[in-house]
Amino acid sequence: MFSEKVTVSNPTGLHARPASQLVELCKEIPDDILMIIGEKKINPKSILGILGAGMKCGTEVTIELKGDTAEENGHKIVDFINNLVD
Repeated sequence: MFSEKVTVSNPTGLHARPASQLVELCKEIPDDILMIIGEKKINPKSILGILGAGMKCGTEVTIELKGDTAEENGHKIVDFINNLVD
């Protein structure tokens, strides 16, 4: 299992374009993925879930993965969020 907190640092947050890129990345990952934002638990393989979470600059997100490649793929998702630019 992989679990790590990351803070959205992109000034415009996770808007439509990067949200769709994150969904595409997550859809390629066979592991079970969960993003926790406050009380919300979302499936990042769903664009509606990501956009509905309203991740703005400064939002803290916990990324959790379960599966055989959870560690490797968890770091890919964290890196994507950390390196997000407009």
